[in-house]
Amino acid sequence: MMSRLRITWTFVALTLLLGLDSRAQGATENPQVQQGDAGATSEKASGSGATTPEPAPARVETEPEHAHESPLLLPGGIRIGGLFDASYERVGMDGGLTSGQNAFRNYHHFVFISRQGDDVPIGFNAEVIGQYFYELTARLWRAGSAFRLSARVGKIMVPFGPDPLFHKNYGGLSAIDQRLLPVVWSSFGACLRADALVKGFSLAVDLYLVQGFDLSARASTLDMQRDLQAYNGARVAVGNRVSLSRGPVTLWYSLYWNRLRFGRSLLMQALDLAIWRPSWPVVNRLALGVGLLRAFVSTDLSYGRPDAIPDAGAYYHFADYLWLRFYATSWLYLQARSGLMTFNNHRGFSYDPGRATAADGSHHNLALVAEYAGAQFSLGYYWNFEKVDEYANDFLRLMVMYGF
Repeated sequence: MMSRLRITWTFVALTLLLGLDSRAQGATENPQVQQGDAGATSEKASGSGATTPEPAPARVETEPEHAHESPLLLPGGIRIGGLFDASYERVGMDGGLTSGQNAFRNYHHFVFISRQGDDVPIGFNAEVIGQYFYELTARLWRAGSAFRLSARVGKIMVPFGPDPLFHKNYGGLSAIDQRLLPVVWSSFGACLRADALVKGFSLAVDLYLVQGFDLSARASTLDMQRDLQAYNGARVAVGNRVSLSRGPVTLWYSLYWNRLRFGRSLLMQALDLAIWRPSWPVVNRLALGVGLLRAFVSTDLSYGRPDAIPDAGAYYHFADYLWLRFYATSWLYLQARSGLMTFNNHRGFSYDPGRATAADGSHHNLALVAEYAGAQFSLGYYWNFEKVDEYANDFLRLMVMYGF
């Protein structure tokens, strides 16, 4: 345990000085790369037309050129992109580099196809291997570069939290490691999006209606990774995401609500702030972000009655994160990320020690990432600490990924 504590304090010190995961956006919410722990999916999906075309973001002079590469373009406005990876991992580690077992894994095997363009008023986006999303897109109204209105319908990516749409950092775990939200959060529904430029600020609003979460049984606790299926008729969720950005700074507020069975309902809110490499000396090598999410589930219908089920009261899930990234060059960076994740809390704002389980804990990682010509090489170590019943579940990951 003492060796794990020493490693943790070393990690915290490095976090304060060096770097974490994710990237902020430019003047609009054009998804950017999120890399280092199985993370470039969103940029490739975006480049392949996986989101409705939006005004081009302000170019940050220190951004690497490959961040703006285009997918394969075919006649008729057809675009094709892909993302693939292979990983070597050392899993089940306890803080010692010789602990654990070997594992070889693949997380990304995506092919994206779309038809988009200024001359295509109605287009489409799809991921064709796993069919994670497939949607029709429509350009409804455009007033030069000052205002745009667009729509999506089908199996859409749910616009909750900051872009990239594929990966969230809540809880200090991102991408394929996420334990709170779906790894790829897509759902059947429709979304209306408005983009506006107002006095140097970029404002984007997403209003959407999708199939929501539901409880598998009356006494069950909502699992937002698995409870998206319809148990007794589909639940309809409504949501809204608002983003405001200027230069390298972007702020997001997300709201999501749907009624569950047994009289319960889910109200989920998130607030995120990201800063992507300001143009000032020294800090132009840094990117950082912070955010938190709180998912509140209301009381059961039986609450307060003599025949009330166990745990009929309201509860909430909570997760936050802090990330920081340091660029040594345009193609090499060091990143760090840290976050808390707790489930089924009754008291407090973020954590209820009286209901702690092994699912509650903090997560931290440190990774070195190199990128070149669509390829990415990353080496990272991941610390996972449980609030109770601590067990050996740290891991080391070496990943090679290629996207086009």
